[in-house]
Amino acid sequence: MRKIKKLLIGTLALCMTASMTACNGNGGGKKPNKDGTTDFTLQIYTGGYGADMWKYVVEMFEKDHPEYNVIPMYGNTVNVTMQDEWRDGNPPDFVYLDGTLEKETWLEEGMLYDFTEWLETATVAGEEGVKIKDRAMIDYAHKYTYDDGRTITFGMPLLLSSYGMWYDDALFTQKKWSVPSNYNELSAWVDSNATADTAALIYPGVYSGYLVQGMILPALAEVGDEFFDRVENARDADVYTSAEFKAVMNRFEKIVKKSNAVASCLSLDHTKSQMQWLNHKAAFIPNGLWLRKEMADLNAIPDGFEMRYAPSALNVERQVIIASSQTCAIAEDAKNKEAALEFMRYLYRSDVAKKFAESSDSPSATNVELDESKVSDVLRYAQSVMNNPAYKRVLHVGSWGGVDAVFNQGVNSIVAGTKTVDEVCNELAAQARKQLA
Repeated sequence: MRKIKKLLIGTLALCMTASMTACNGNGGGKKPNKDGTTDFTLQIYTGGYGADMWKYVVEMFEKDHPEYNVIPMYGNTVNVTMQDEWRDGNPPDFVYLDGTLEKETWLEEGMLYDFTEWLETATVAGEEGVKIKDRAMIDYAHKYTYDDGRTITFGMPLLLSSYGMWYDDALFTQKKWSVPSNYNELSAWVDSNATADTAALIYPGVYSGYLVQGMILPALAEVGDEFFDRVENARDADVYTSAEFKAVMNRFEKIVKKSNAVASCLSLDHTKSQMQWLNHKAAFIPNGLWLRKEMADLNAIPDGFEMRYAPSALNVERQVIIASSQTCAIAEDAKNKEAALEFMRYLYRSDVAKKFAESSDSPSATNVELDESKVSDVLRYAQSVMNNPAYKRVLHVGSWGGVDAVFNQGVNSIVAGTKTVDEVCNELAAQARKQLA
């Protein structure tokens, strides 16, 4: 999960929240203001990709729709600010599903709108005859299945996201290093190239989910789709003590136990670990496709540093890219669902899709062709990696099973040498049993 990096416009978010509570109360339906407009509220977390791309589309929407009083709530902690509004039945009309959210609770309680029927006829604003289901990569939409078997489409895709292993191509060229593409190559690479000055790997020990997502899960996905579904969604406890699961974890343990394999990083957060990687304290770092923009915003990228993205090399044969999407949703009890659905049509305009990709430095979840002169070389390279048919693609939608905290703690324990693979696997199985009980 990306951590925050920008200052929250806290006062605005709090004022907007108070305004929503005062205007909306607990009653249903939109209420006109004195000037005849109706409020349209948006909850937009900006900790990952910033606010510029959102301001672009919001301003366009406002210009075309003066009948709405558009109230965008931007910020790094807006999700925290808005928690009580959701709990009290006063959700915003529109929400960007990024950052820490109580999404599982919203889904369980039917608080998010189902786009399934709307998608059959919805068209792109300003582009006559273009259906949203043809413009968007709907395979990346987030879905949820209830106990009764009913499946809803609750999250509409905007940007593609994937974790992987990042390196400096300039350093690799200088050292005449090759990027490993499987476990055997990775093992040999660490033996030959890792030093006390430049370790093979660094990661944020405080947020070790980066390591799980970027290095371990792709190797688990290589085993097979059914197996990975069991792992990802904690469908049963036995999968975590299976021979297949332990084989991947044993490979991981063998790598991290090598001399100079992992830099000292268990106490580091994401920013500090990334800064050390930029200073060549390690060759590889697991991270998401937002990495370049995040560090560029901090003016932290050294001159000549050539960021490149690669799939995990913990695999045996074929490398795997686990791809997901950044999505947005509409509250089922939105006071102004009409405005929210109209706003959705703007998000899939060609110019808006390009703006999102350019601003976020992430691949678009649409079939719009990007202007290469306006996107970074890092994005162009990452897009080429994600489109490479040599790699297997595994779709990840929604959140994965509730063993992630135990998994994250477990990999740190393996790196630190305080627990064995068997102990971590047993803890994962125990957590899964607890969840399934």
